[in-house]
Amino acid sequence: MDEIDKKIVELLQDNSRISITDIGKLINLSRPSVSERITRLVEKGILAKFTASVPAHTVGHEVSFFMEISDLKVSCDKIVNILLSNEYVTEVHCVTGNINYIVRASMPSIEMMNQFLSELMKYSQVVTSIILHSPLTCRPIKPL
Repeated sequence: MDEIDKKIVELLQDNSRISITDIGKLINLSRPSVSERITRLVEKGILAKFTASVPAHTVGHEVSFFMEISDLKVSCDKIVNILLSNEYVTEVHCVTGNINYIVRASMPSIEMMNQFLSELMKYSQVVTSIILHSPLTCRPIKPL
């Protein structure tokens, strides 16, 4: 990845809707050259997806929280399937240390959160932290 590719990655992380024409103007490259480079970045897996950021509270998810899941009483696959089958779970990370998974979810209400936690507690130890505010939600990754 050269310096031009790095700049394209930075621009797309800042605004995935930026046009190829605008990228070309910013980096002094033709539209076809920018398009070809983006295609190569996608093929290499450097650009995994183009997406929009939607704050949970703006679409009715009033409570966002992290869960630390540990002391599994069932297989990892069973826990992961439970997490993946819940449409309100937005991130699942298998981690090292004393816990098995760190999970992020956003739900319409505390009651729904409590119901989900009750289900998970049948299969594992769960420690929950409700998100009060997020000074930084997603910092773009600078290519090295």
